[in-house]
Amino acid sequence: MREVTSFVVVFPQRLDGVEEERAMLLQALRREYPHFEFEAFPGRGDDEFGIIPVIGEVGSHEAGEAGRVYMRKPLDPRVIPDLVDTLRVCSAVGAAA
Repeated sequence: MREVTSFVVVFPQRLDGVEEERAMLLQALRREYPHFEFEAFPGRGDDEFGIIPVIGEVGSHEAGEAGRVYMRKPLDPRVIPDLVDTLRVCSAVGAAA
């Protein structure tokens, strides 16, 4: 079973329409955690950052497995809080720092 490596980032309402800052925050996450993949959620969250792990995938790299759904290993419980903390810090000091 493969580990979770993909996440969806939900930005707080205050970053609605601030695409440049959202992009900088995603880049900061990618620099800090190069072994993970991050995509921005197209909607908006509440007042806080959110991280949604992608825990399944459809298909596989093997022939004939295209319709199967595969689950990923459960995450270490510290991963998502660490990612949210990184977003908070980068947002507070500026994502380019």
